[in-house]
Amino acid sequence: MIPRPFVLKYFPLVPSRGRGCKLYDEAGKEYIDLTSGAATYIVGFNHPDVVREVVEQVENLFNYTTLYFYNRPSIELARKLVDLAPGHFPKKVVFGFSGSDAMEIALTASLNYARRRKLVSFTESFHGTLVLSASVSGIIRDVLGDQGGPWYKDVVFVEYPNPYRNKWGVDGYEKPGELTSLALKELEEALRAAGDVAAIVIEPVQGDAGVVVPPKDFVKEVAVLAGERGSLLVVDEAQTGLGRTGAWWGIEHYGVAPDVLVSAKALGGGFPLSAVVARSDVLEALPRAGLGFTNMGHAVSCRAGLATIRVIEREGLVERARVLGDYLARRLREVQEKHPVIGDVRGLGLMVGVEVVEDQRSRRPSRAKALKVAWSAWRKGVITTPLGRHGNVLRLTPPLNIPLEDLEKAVTVLEDAVKDVEEGRVPDEAVEGVEGWGSWS
Repeated sequence: MIPRPFVLKYFPLVPSRGRGCKLYDEAGKEYIDLTSGAATYIVGFNHPDVVREVVEQVENLFNYTTLYFYNRPSIELARKLVDLAPGHFPKKVVFGFSGSDAMEIALTASLNYARRRKLVSFTESFHGTLVLSASVSGIIRDVLGDQGGPWYKDVVFVEYPNPYRNKWGVDGYEKPGELTSLALKELEEALRAAGDVAAIVIEPVQGDAGVVVPPKDFVKEVAVLAGERGSLLVVDEAQTGLGRTGAWWGIEHYGVAPDVLVSAKALGGGFPLSAVVARSDVLEALPRAGLGFTNMGHAVSCRAGLATIRVIEREGLVERARVLGDYLARRLREVQEKHPVIGDVRGLGLMVGVEVVEDQRSRRPSRAKALKVAWSAWRKGVITTPLGRHGNVLRLTPPLNIPLEDLEKAVTVLEDAVKDVEEGRVPDEAVEGVEGWGSWS
């Protein structure tokens, strides 16, 4: 009943309820969810404080279009996002429902403000599936080419400096400066060739590419280049925002204040909500009602967003993400030392990627083994899903308030799953027909 282009199914799991970091299927089996529903449930499933505020809002008023009148939750959330977003300059907020539509708004506003047509983005990036957002998504454009259109044509892609796997063959962990210089040289050449560029679009950490963390100086210098050329810096925080990386926003790790910031996924605490937080002059340059949606700033979603932010603040989850993220990465590197199918462990805060390879020496990506690890872990009660260009990176984005004992249990299960794969206990038939991210390759 659902067309294949709209799904990326992994395993035959039908969740029936969720609490905290736990999901339960229709038979009552319990799972520790290390994905948070694609990095969405940042304070866990059905947090009681979020539920209480949502129920109160539903009982009073679902919504009324903010195109005509006002609703208090959207105004209060906009004010909160302006306060939380980096940058000491006037900002305003526009709401949407997903990362895709928020990026569409961000790029439409940028093109309109700059009165330029060119956009620059990065290989392996993912920013959404609408026309503009898909057009700047390198991981889509690289695979589908002209067959995936209609594309916005005036987009230039440059290499994102992946320390583990890049076209220059540089070990970016040992030589971050060399990798940064090569990537910046390519960006500078692309900017010169493109001429007037409206915006550079970047993820502080590439999420769907496989949790790729660039050298710190690279992001700083991208911001400098954007400023020198009069281009806007558009930062996609759909996955990295709201404390996920151990800072309120991923871009804060680099000391950069973007002109335009896109937030989604975790922002609604599980309800559909996205936001563009941008310089006031960028958003005010749009034609009147040029980006209006009937239910934008939906009162229930915005109330859930406010409640989610309050939970993060009250429970100290930004710092907790940093501490638990360090712990998780350390434990996984201990697993890596014992198992040659784990090629790399990387991340910031509780956004961690585990790259599965044929062997550590060759670094050849292995989608088949990654799927088998995920399949075995699922059977043992832990949910993780592979993604990335090759579909071989396990993305671990648990709720920021996951109990330490559950996190440790999940790591133990993942190591057992790795052993199952290395020792041949997961048959090829187990993952036959699994689509998932990377199934186009």
